[in-house]
Amino acid sequence: MKNALTIAGLVLLGGLSLGFYKLSPVLSGGSGYAAKNICSGHFISGFSGQQIVDEALRGASPLLADVSFDIDEVKGQVDARFLGFFTRRAIYREHTGCTLLQAGQDSLDKDLRHAGDVPEPDPQAPWPSGAAPATASDGFDTILTEAFSEIDPQNMRSTKAVVIIHKGTLVAERYAEGVDAKTPLIGWSMTKSITSLLTGMRVLDGALSIHDPAPVPSWQEDAGDPRAKITLDQLLRMSSGLEFDETYAMFSDVQQMLSNEPDAGAFAASMPLFAEPDTHWAYSSGTTNIVSGIVRRSLGGSLQSYYDFTRNRLFNPLGMTTAILETDASGTFVSSSYSYVSARDWARLGQFCLLNGNWNGEQLLPENWITYSTTPTPTHPYNNYGAHFWLNEIPENAEQPGAWPSLPPDAYFMSGYQGQFVAMVPSEDLVVVRLGFTPGKNHGVEELVAGAIEILNR
Repeated sequence: MKNALTIAGLVLLGGLSLGFYKLSPVLSGGSGYAAKNICSGHFISGFSGQQIVDEALRGASPLLADVSFDIDEVKGQVDARFLGFFTRRAIYREHTGCTLLQAGQDSLDKDLRHAGDVPEPDPQAPWPSGAAPATASDGFDTILTEAFSEIDPQNMRSTKAVVIIHKGTLVAERYAEGVDAKTPLIGWSMTKSITSLLTGMRVLDGALSIHDPAPVPSWQEDAGDPRAKITLDQLLRMSSGLEFDETYAMFSDVQQMLSNEPDAGAFAASMPLFAEPDTHWAYSSGTTNIVSGIVRRSLGGSLQSYYDFTRNRLFNPLGMTTAILETDASGTFVSSSYSYVSARDWARLGQFCLLNGNWNGEQLLPENWITYSTTPTPTHPYNNYGAHFWLNEIPENAEQPGAWPSLPPDAYFMSGYQGQFVAMVPSEDLVVVRLGFTPGKNHGVEELVAGAIEILNR
């Protein structure tokens, strides 16, 4: 009997140990997710750590309300613990934001040469060259008030910024308390569209070709690797056929990639095929991080060269003084998710797209890049995804409604988690930016854009 009880106890202990072992990536990931978001929200956007927990983390999971954290203002770092386990650290660097360290890692090389500042916009000159206030905001008061209203106490919108651009003029803007025209705010998956623009610039340089096999070294090692035939076009269109779980559930690939992996792109590139390339559409943040690695390697492979490229070729020419792209522990930009940009600077990106990649008379993108990026991907079931941009095209299936039925079919979007949007409507010469911490789908962006169109057409 005694032996039986001993065996039973050992089995129970072993089961608990196995369960804890299997849960450890989740607990560590929760700590990592909290540390990274608190670090960026505090040191980049200027929010308190508790505000990030209450407004941003709680919306991702109610369990994250129980995160404990310490902010070191002098060292520029955040330590966080999820449910009291697995302390994880994120470290802030001035020009590349916060990086989540790996478990057991406690420091980060901060040796990065700044690419140089662009002059601050003239406070008296109009947007986009200046920082003067909106010219006609009075007519937009009703829709701006609605955009910031809270219609569901259980599902708060927490709208942080709205900017409306018409015919290249800033006509309306509003900000939440503690946010202003210079506050960088997280873009989440809107960062994917930035990745498309940077890729287009390397295509313009002749360094990349979208229809050639994507230059991913691990896919070329084995002559029989079926992934070797995946093209850059298929990656940009999310039709590579690579396996990747984007569900944001426990143990999902995207959670593992963002919260536990040192090299997001390498992790995504290690995935096998689940379908032949160009036969199936599947949204994947991992795919974008593969593209980010491709862009970095095309520039020589160093973070310094990649950082210089983003500043000198995109952000500085557009006068984007607030834009920050953040890296993983390998020093590659996490281009699926981690950008912080002010609403006015997001609007500059939207206007840049409306102008087909031309800014102040200089063609910074291939002339057809925006057309390419907004052409529907054949494998998408609803006809509303291009090359890292979302579309409002009329679905081929007449029974399927458009993504945003009240908006013109030529509208297209940068779109991110928590209700981040840059909506571009070429037929109305309109850009609408909406940023916030909205966990559900009550962000009201379609109504905001439709309301702006109605006001402008009166």
